[in-house]
Amino acid sequence: MLGVSKLRLTIVVCTFGFAAVPAQADNIVVNTWYAGFFDGTIPSPVSGAAGAFGTDGPVLGGGFASALAAPAGMTWTITLTSPGTLTVTDLQTAGDFFTVFDDGSQMLAATSPFTAAGQNPGQVSPGAGLTSFPCSRCFDTSAGADINEALGNANYSSATFFLLAGINNITIQYNGVIGGGFVDFIAEGASAVPLPPALPLFATGLVGLGLLGWRSKKKIGI
Repeated sequence: MLGVSKLRLTIVVCTFGFAAVPAQADNIVVNTWYAGFFDGTIPSPVSGAAGAFGTDGPVLGGGFASALAAPAGMTWTITLTSPGTLTVTDLQTAGDFFTVFDDGSQMLAATSPFTAAGQNPGQVSPGAGLTSFPCSRCFDTSAGADINEALGNANYSSATFFLLAGINNITIQYNGVIGGGFVDFIAEGASAVPLPPALPLFATGLVGLGLLGWRSKKKIGI
């Protein structure tokens, strides 16, 4: 019954993998910069459809692109078949920072995918879904609409977060300090981020259990 044993092992391995999830009402796409708008109320949600703002945003594969206006509303949806990243940055005048949520939960920090020549990766999240803490009230306006410049300037708040496999519903909250303006963001797919270190170990354990079960069954003639 070797064929049956092999089939059982295959099922154990495959069930660990992330299943492909069909897109459901996605309104953003990967490798595209979007600009959201926030007013001066602290805190307040970031919304879309206020116009395109932002140039020279790094993209995967190298190079740069301008931002589109984020779709209308305050929630942006993207479906991934495996984990990815979301990079967020303040623009115009430095000093504002944000909390980023996925399905209402504060997002976890991730490594920026932007490592090509001339690309700035951005700053590191301090945790709790927050973008980096900026220079408060230093009124640095040097980045202007340049996304790559803002990512490379620690006075501007930015960060990269994990996107999970499946449907991600992204919301961004403005926390202050300067006032109304634009915050730009980009989602990247599986090629942007390695699996968390624990996941390959878990997969190896499942494969080992499958092999152990196969050998045991072979010994007793199943």
